[in-house]
Amino acid sequence: MGNRNSSTAAAAAKDPLTKLFDEAEANFPPRFREHGWYLTVLASFIGTGQQKLAGRLYEHLVAQPQYKTSAARQALVRRLREALVKCIIINGIPVVIEAVTSINEVEKPEDKDFPSSREDWQIGPETTERASKILKVLYKSENGNHALTLEAHRDIPPYSKPTAWISKNVSYGLFLSDHRIQSMQETELVVLPAIMTQNLQGPTYWHLRACLRVGLEAEEVEAIHKVIESVAAYCGKKLDVQRVKDVTDA
Repeated sequence: MGNRNSSTAAAAAKDPLTKLFDEAEANFPPRFREHGWYLTVLASFIGTGQQKLAGRLYEHLVAQPQYKTSAARQALVRRLREALVKCIIINGIPVVIEAVTSINEVEKPEDKDFPSSREDWQIGPETTERASKILKVLYKSENGNHALTLEAHRDIPPYSKPTAWISKNVSYGLFLSDHRIQSMQETELVVLPAIMTQNLQGPTYWHLRACLRVGLEAEEVEAIHKVIESVAAYCGKKLDVQRVKDVTDA
């Protein structure tokens, strides 16, 4: 009886942010849980304007047994940093700078990971071809309605015809089609919350659909959606977007 009371008291005393993290991890789809839940939480913080909580997320993670070595913590920060790099093209550099600064402030000196994953960045045939392949998976056709709508504004993504220089070379070519650290599925675990938490209707729909197109099950997408909602609610934001059940053209 005493142990039960102690457990209840410990749960009641748990920091609300720690509780949010624990619930996000527990409710995340099992096959993406180990390395996916915190990517979605991080991107949700960015999208809701609570980017400075990234440091708290990092501290929560490195307190776990699997990150007891400096090498494990460096590998973790590379995955977090990759998510932040991808959020740059969706949410902007200023919020990402604040997020990575909050992580940097709580990292131990011996855990600093100095190599850059983007030192070889350059626009060319390889990045354009890579982006084209990914766009065809996510959007299936380069003649989607959103592309036709933006025919007169070809400089602006998501216009995805062959003349769409920014989509092919920058948005996807440099940022979102680089899967060296995060897979295509894991990238959607970042892109979806980064967009959804801004209450963007069309782009949220496209990436709910994209999740299905890269191999997530509808039940998994809905579970991820609920985690994003819980983070947004913690950050004081109510989401008003479509759900995976509304996707009719996957």
